[in-house]
Amino acid sequence: MSGKPRSWLVLGAVVTGQLMVGVDATILALAVPGMAADLHLSSQAVAWVMAGYVLAAGSLMIAGGRVAQAAGYKRVMTLGLVTFGLASAVGGAADSAWVLIGARGAQGVGAAAMTPAAMARLSAAFPGEGRDRAYGIFGMIMGSGTAIGLLLGGMLTQLSGWRACMYVNVAFVAVALILSALAGDRVERSPGHGRGSWRGLLLAVGAALVIHALTVVASPGQATAFGVAGVLVLVGFAISDRRAVTPLIPTELFGDATRRVAYLGLFLWGVATIATFMAASSSLQQVHQLSPLATGVVFLIYPAAIQLGLFFSRRSGATPPARSIAAGLAVICTGQIVFAIAPTGLATVVITLGIMGLGTSQVMPNANSAMNRDAGPHAGVAGAVGTTLQQLGASVGLALPVTLTAMTAHAPGIAPGVTALALMIGSGLALRQTRSTTTPSSHAAAVRES
Repeated sequence: MSGKPRSWLVLGAVVTGQLMVGVDATILALAVPGMAADLHLSSQAVAWVMAGYVLAAGSLMIAGGRVAQAAGYKRVMTLGLVTFGLASAVGGAADSAWVLIGARGAQGVGAAAMTPAAMARLSAAFPGEGRDRAYGIFGMIMGSGTAIGLLLGGMLTQLSGWRACMYVNVAFVAVALILSALAGDRVERSPGHGRGSWRGLLLAVGAALVIHALTVVASPGQATAFGVAGVLVLVGFAISDRRAVTPLIPTELFGDATRRVAYLGLFLWGVATIATFMAASSSLQQVHQLSPLATGVVFLIYPAAIQLGLFFSRRSGATPPARSIAAGLAVICTGQIVFAIAPTGLATVVITLGIMGLGTSQVMPNANSAMNRDAGPHAGVAGAVGTTLQQLGASVGLALPVTLTAMTAHAPGIAPGVTALALMIGSGLALRQTRSTTTPSSHAAAVRES
């Protein structure tokens, strides 16, 4: 099917769906002030509006891949798109915090079903001829997702209000469904692979309980109860998964030093990024009275800095992935320190976004390449684990300011300071692994792919 025009319809459907997923992770960052005022959201509710999506999407991604393989990739991708679209419509019409949070969680479930199925369809559609070109187009468009999300979020919020940022997903879904139906592709399913996917629910529930415990520290009894329950559920998941014939997360994935560094980098990047976007958006709109569109334009410093960092990486030559990830974490750490000093300053926000973009240019391409290197038959799972850790990190990062707010009035400055400390430790741990990673070629490949 690789030489037929319908293959490109598969690409169009996958790009549209995945662009929607990528955009949705950032589009609401600029809409939060208006959303919070309209629905009278507490800081805890705001955190869950963002964390509900990334937590559900991340923790269910691996199970979603197993279900997609068992039930059929096209069928599950369609189900994921429909779920995402319906959830977006409900979220756009929400009149209370709980309805909006529930809709965001449902969006995450849709993304968890759609993403692995979509990537499998893309791979099957281009098995040979045209594969490099197809993936090049996919990477170019997805690399613009952050900028598109920020600009689209700012424009829609300013022109139509925060609800438009939810409703726009319905248009994405409609286009993706039409292209998907016209593609006419078929990918063989493997019914036996769906066994054990229920364990993904344990991972999701356990992670949600722990994150919720972080947001209710003002009530020590509740925090302890939720925290202990979450840990017990996660332990149950680990035990049941380890004993399974086909575990959701094979332990051998963590035997490779470079992959461990990649996973650590993705988790810490998740902790720092979305939380910083949220805080910066609030500062620019509420303190400096910038419009949502103007705020989106300021945020373009971040993707511009990523491209600048990638440019210098190409010119500097090959570097071991673990060392590049360690350097990137150190750079992001610097950005968090700057942000901690004056979290409401305009210059501080601009400098922080630029520094974090430079750090991201070293962490993300290298981590995405390294986590799939030498994974053998577990290559698909290796990528899904990385995505899960990235999203779980984002959930922790979003919960951290809420946790600190219950303890001190200086939470806006302390939260990035705590994140900076974690990044500093992570950078040091990554550097310790550089002696056992001797494949600089993977860094060069990652830069070329970016």
